[in-house]
Amino acid sequence: MENLSEGRGPLPAVLELSSLTVEFGATRALDSVSVGIAPGEIVGLLGHNGAGKSTLFNVVSGVFPATSGAFLIDGTEVSTRSTPMDMARRGVTVIHQEPALAPNLSILDNLFLGQSELFRRDRPGAARRALARVGADFDLDLIVGTLSLGERQLVDLARGMLRGEIKILLLDEPTAALGRAETVALHRLIRNLAADGVAVIYVSHRLPDILDLCQRILVLRSGRLEVDGPAGDFDGQLLAKALAPDAKTGAFVVARPSERESIGFEEPAAGISCQAGEVVGLFGMAAGEQFTLLESMFGMRGRFRFRLDGRRVAVASPAHAIRHGVHLVPADRENDGLVSGASALDTVFLPWYRDAAHRGFWIGPKAGTQEYARARAVLNILGPDSEAPIDEFSGGNRQKHLISRWMFPRPPRVLLLAQPTQGVDVGAKADIAGAVRAMAAKGTTVLVASAESDEITLLCDRAYVMYGGRTAPVDRTSRFGGELLSTLLELSDRTSPKEEVA
Repeated sequence: MENLSEGRGPLPAVLELSSLTVEFGATRALDSVSVGIAPGEIVGLLGHNGAGKSTLFNVVSGVFPATSGAFLIDGTEVSTRSTPMDMARRGVTVIHQEPALAPNLSILDNLFLGQSELFRRDRPGAARRALARVGADFDLDLIVGTLSLGERQLVDLARGMLRGEIKILLLDEPTAALGRAETVALHRLIRNLAADGVAVIYVSHRLPDILDLCQRILVLRSGRLEVDGPAGDFDGQLLAKALAPDAKTGAFVVARPSERESIGFEEPAAGISCQAGEVVGLFGMAAGEQFTLLESMFGMRGRFRFRLDGRRVAVASPAHAIRHGVHLVPADRENDGLVSGASALDTVFLPWYRDAAHRGFWIGPKAGTQEYARARAVLNILGPDSEAPIDEFSGGNRQKHLISRWMFPRPPRVLLLAQPTQGVDVGAKADIAGAVRAMAAKGTTVLVASAESDEITLLCDRAYVMYGGRTAPVDRTSRFGGELLSTLLELSDRTSPKEEVA
């Protein structure tokens, strides 16, 4: 392991891992990981999809035991029979990217869901005190499904407060779908918790967030802890190199294609047009109108009219859009794209199997196997074979399967991508960028909707900034990301000067 923290004195560890190893059959998900986390320390945990981050969280939170080795809390070894509830009582709280709450229940009901033994008499008072500790002041009767993602995360964190003192806070991609204002607020709360002595382990693929918040950085590669050092020793480029030491810098630079005369897509009302074979970004706020435009083009919001290859087209449903060669990769991979329990092969070909009336496109077993193998090669999909459930793949490889569905076996005329690299590691981003560029080179028009300027910069030739019903074009320059943000700020100032933008 590369140790970048020499000279730092030993700190008392609230969490200590000792030669922790986890095996699933022949796969070693964690390989002799040893590390200590001190009270009040904010540690960034990085690694490729499948590097072992989720496995580490699952062991520490009691989801499953380690194969060998040990881990200790406050110097006491944790039993291999410990359950998630046991670990919660010992002060371990996990906040996932999508909080595990019941959307149809109230905030009060969610706070005590599965915790019937807590505060039998004064539940409202206990709930308000827990919410106050995380800086929230919600009506306890509000239905959780009406809250924003950032607000749901606060409710989830308040649940941890109810169980007792939080000693160890595990954060799994907490800002992946948050805007700038929500991210700043969450980081402020995390710093306050750390100041009270909470040890924080923060997983994120958003490298600027890691550098902004964390004091120390750990990097896992293939289950082994390869880097452990102060965050001050890194910048964005060094972090990327630590994550993917063999990656070439050039892999993240997208060259503008040669000019083409053919207009692949045009939406006159929004003032947006794209050449065939061009990758064009739509940049705006988190959950902004750029995503609404993609859903409209895919027929998810009623009849929508635009020009495709110079001809007028009206789509009224996703099936209609698909017949016109318009394919959408949705932003919410787990809820809107994947089917839990489906095989990897079926995940890719699900929309393309022949229906009961023998209408539409159909692909046979032999051709399907060949096409699946080609998709895996193009997108560098790693993990089990084609018959394995999609749930057994890491997040980045599940995302690659979803993208494969709409690239193969029927190439689209227009490929719509909603935040396609959200929550995936730097290597997977390069794989996705390469596949998108290869498809555009064959004449497919690609539209990328995102609230991340880095994602637009990675993938796109040029972009449009959308805010408040206004659209402004931005040509690619050496400061593409900065131009996107300044244009968005300018549009927001015209529309709503007091609102903070992402």
